[in-house]
Amino acid sequence: MIILDNSIRTKSKAYSISKLITINTLGPEGTSSEYAAKNFITNFTLLQGVNSKLSLHDTFESCIEKTLQSPLEYTIVPHAYDGIKHFYMRPDLQLLQIFRCDTPMYGLAVRPGFEYTDDMLEQAVIVSHPSPINLIKYFTRKDVTFDLVNSTSAAAKRVKDGLSDIALTNELARQKYGLHFVKTFKSIPMSWSLFGKGEIHDEN
Repeated sequence: MIILDNSIRTKSKAYSISKLITINTLGPEGTSSEYAAKNFITNFTLLQGVNSKLSLHDTFESCIEKTLQSPLEYTIVPHAYDGIKHFYMRPDLQLLQIFRCDTPMYGLAVRPGFEYTDDMLEQAVIVSHPSPINLIKYFTRKDVTFDLVNSTSAAAKRVKDGLSDIALTNELARQKYGLHFVKTFKSIPMSWSLFGKGEIHDEN
């Protein structure tokens, strides 16, 4: 993990170590966002002596709403998320930090016993979060139909529950829901932004 700015450290000095901050990001368990947030907590907040907990939400917008309620609430968002541009524009939010944390391996996952063949890609509907769908284009050179959901973990769960046959998901979600990869693509190099409540920026 590479920390490009440590503004949260100076902001956190105003709080007692007994105070607990919350890191909000996209859930459910098994998302790349959860992976990045856990790495951030391990590699930064704990090392700075700041007590923190992780809170997972259905959307990044829900995370932001929690952050706006308290200066002890923060949100981590990947730069691959298209809606992040709106967060930068908001006067009631501030960008505290940017860091790099590459995602777990991404690939196509199916239920055990499902008989997958490559020609299915041109006919089947693949369930996925919107952000990684170009992996299919770059690695398979095929035009694929997608059923879009809120997270890579939600995509894997749909396959586990029998609602879809093939998910574009990550290694953590694959393990969580007992799927297996029929194709692996890559761990995605990713940078992330940490947002805090705008009012804590007022220092004049």
